[in-house]
Formats: sequence, C-alpha cells, structure tokens
Amino acid sequence: MKKQASTAMWTAAALAASLLLGACGGDGDSDDKIDGAKDGSKAATKSPSPSKSSDTGERKAPDEIKLAKDAKNVFEDTETGDPKKDEVLADNQARINAIDRVITTRKDVDQVTVYAKGRAAISANEYIQSFLKNGKSWAGVTRYYNQAVKLDGDKIAHLTFCTDESKAKNKVLKTGKLEPNNGGEKNYIFSTLRLERNKEGVWQATSGSETAGAKKCMS
Repeated sequence: MKKQASTAMWTAAALAASLLLGACGGDGDSDDKIDGAKDGSKAATKSPSPSKSSDTGERKAPDEIKLAKDAKNVFEDTETGDPKKDEVLADNQARINAIDRVITTRKDVDQVTVYAKGRAAISANEYIQSFLKNGKSWAGVTRYYNQAVKLDGDKIAHLTFCTDESKAKNKVLKTGKLEPNNGGEKNYIFSTLRLERNKEGVWQATSGSETAGAKKCMS
C-alpha cells in the first residue's frame, strides 16, 4: 500500500509548483461508505480552530475540507496547549485534507498551494498526478498520530508525526474496485516536516522526509 506516504515525500522534481495539476474535472463525491470507519456517514475532517495570532491580528482558521464519503483522515494529538503549535497542527491537517480532497473528489486544486509551497507543492503535485494518471483514488481510513511540534522563532516550525495506512486501499475509479493493501509494515510511516508562517498567518509546508516501516509508529 502506498497511499498517504507519498504526500510527505519531498524529492525535488523537474516540475514547477505553478503547474500544479492544471485543470481537473469534477467527478463528484463518492457515495460509498467508509470501510473501517466508526462513523461512515461523516466524510468531513475539520481542523482545530487556531487562536488569534500576535502579529497578524485575526488569524483565519482553516475551512472544513471534505473528502469523498468513502475516505476519511483521522487526526490525533491535535491540541498541545500552545496556541501557536496548535496552528501548525491545524494547517498541516488542512494540507493533508486538501491533497486528499483533490484525489478523492477531483475538486479544489487551488487549496493545496494555500498550505504548501516549494518542494512541498511539487511533491503534492507528483503525488496527486500519480492518482489522476492511473484513474485511481483511495478509500478507507488513514490515521495520523504522535504529532509533535517544535517552534524555531515565530515563523519556522518543525513537525513530526506518524501515519497508519493499514485501513486504506487504492480505488480504481472506473470500476469502483478496491485494490488489496499489501503494504504490511510499510503502512506505518514516520514523517518530518518543515513549515514557514506566511504573512496571512498560514503555516505552509516547505520540505520534509519520511520513513516507511517505522518501528516507532507501530507501538
């Protein structure tokens, strides 16, 4: 299985971030139920609402980003007690959901570059294109946990988190068939991410790395 793993893969490519997808047709949201989700009727994942920012006044919290009804991202450890760290977690959650909304609904491409730039935007483009070119989406549940934020001043942050893709499967859009998840231990991924805070107060991912089969994410 290689679903969300590639979202955090930051290998530079000979692509410009401005070419992100071009135009995508809207296929509409899927009506399939989520396999493995406790509440299959809830396809939306809402980011926590960050507090006011000290240097931008009112910071706009990320909007609700909906995936197809058969896909769900679950985020744990979303509140740290530190408003600025919570902003970082909320914006990274929005980044992940924005990418997966494009993949699962073929809608709202422009949301991706709100939360990613540079290498991160290029990586998101490659990841999304890999699904579009092959006529695929994904379904099931992906879990994000063990999230930890370290701030480097007011405008740089470093985020680490684990991903569990064991309950997610690639989906062939033409047939609706779900492909087997044969990822085994590779379904457990440890990711590191660098983020920069822009003038609007949004924490944008810029670069990072990942390790599939991470033992620290299996306990």
